[in-house]
Amino acid sequence: MKKCLLASVILFLTAAFSFADFNRFNIPDSTGIRKACAEAWFYDDLSDLREKRSELRKNEIGQEFQIRMEETDTSFAVIIAPQTKLEVDFYTESGIEQRTVDEYPADAMGAWVLIRNSLTGKPEKIRFFFSANSDMYIQFSPAPDAVGSGRKVFADFVIGGLFASRGVPVGISFDQLYTVSFQEILDLTEVSLPWKYANTQKGQFHSKHQMIGVIRKNLGRFVYSADSCYNENGEPVKITDGTVRKIEINGKEENKSNLLVVDQFGFLKWIVDGLVEPIAGSHLYREPLLVKTVEYNPTGLKGVINQNKNDDVSFALDWCRNLSAAILSIRTNRNYMWNEAGTDVNIEPFASEVNSRGFTQAAGYIKNSGYKISDLKPLLFVLASTEPTYCYLAAVKRPVNETANPEYFKFDQCAVIFPFYDDEGRFSCVIFDNGEELTLNQFTQKYKGSFVHLSRVLTETRFFPN
Repeated sequence: MKKCLLASVILFLTAAFSFADFNRFNIPDSTGIRKACAEAWFYDDLSDLREKRSELRKNEIGQEFQIRMEETDTSFAVIIAPQTKLEVDFYTESGIEQRTVDEYPADAMGAWVLIRNSLTGKPEKIRFFFSANSDMYIQFSPAPDAVGSGRKVFADFVIGGLFASRGVPVGISFDQLYTVSFQEILDLTEVSLPWKYANTQKGQFHSKHQMIGVIRKNLGRFVYSADSCYNENGEPVKITDGTVRKIEINGKEENKSNLLVVDQFGFLKWIVDGLVEPIAGSHLYREPLLVKTVEYNPTGLKGVINQNKNDDVSFALDWCRNLSAAILSIRTNRNYMWNEAGTDVNIEPFASEVNSRGFTQAAGYIKNSGYKISDLKPLLFVLASTEPTYCYLAAVKRPVNETANPEYFKFDQCAVIFPFYDDEGRFSCVIFDNGEELTLNQFTQKYKGSFVHLSRVLTETRFFPN
């Protein structure tokens, strides 16, 4: 009798977890809830839905979801969102009291959203939010001219407003999406959608965190000085001609073993030298880092400007490319020029973007310019997933004088970027810009309207900058 009872319990638990449909992203699953509420919530007229109050329901393993309707000017959405716990500060007479409240965000991991047209009531989209990052999701749309339960369905894979895939046919009817599980979606689209971009596995970013920690500990040592870096022997020199310089702060020569007096280019060299020294026993030579990587028409605007040594329009790009090629050469014991190293980031992961005008073609990578800084965040999402052990030397191409000549851009700033996912699968990014730590939002605002060119550098736990 006990054996029969135990077998029944095991069978029940197995069925429950199967019905709740475990998926490899481990997201909360609302399949059973959607099956139970489909008739009442997915087909009713807008006027009837307005009369409905939100509902709370639990799936087969006890995860709670809220069902509700929300409206915009032209559409309305039926939302099935999982419960999340949010820590909030309550101000009381005795001070600030921290409390935990229940929230049901429409873009939380595991949320399912059906969007319908307010005028016609016809379904327009279904969105599955599968990531801890709300701007990464998949959505499904019926073909415009399709009717009935057998209408064709097309899928989009969206990251930060850019489409990694758009209009991919899916072998399922739109009505079936009302009750299909996320695991079934994964199985249907495993080949056709770029799920590699959603890889947020733990333990891949250890070397990045090691380098970030070391750089942070040293930030207080940096003092800005134009045209300044340290040569292969650790001596302070001018970048332009290599002459040795005195380190002076406020008119006094300071203890150079403690201070690091550099400009933004010397700061990046200090970081790469920290990777080079454990391998080579010395730092990088300065002169090879000045090799030109871009040729301009000598009679064109940039060619004329570039003839002036004090107005080098591609200096930051040259510096970053040569730094990344230099560390690769040392690691492989082979001499790579920048154009042989394969360190330029020139991938094209996005097919199009969404803006106020609808769909437009994404520009993607532009040779010798890089990417629009407005597209940097979704690009870093992809790089963190597909290249988890790399950081990126960023050369910033800025408009020099928008009023005089809006087409005149110049590579005159640089930074190092560390994109990663935390233990909860949330995207994060640490940027060091000229001896200061910036968030990605701060960086994109600082250089708004610019382009960013990225060069790969493999991160290491053996990172010992002087």
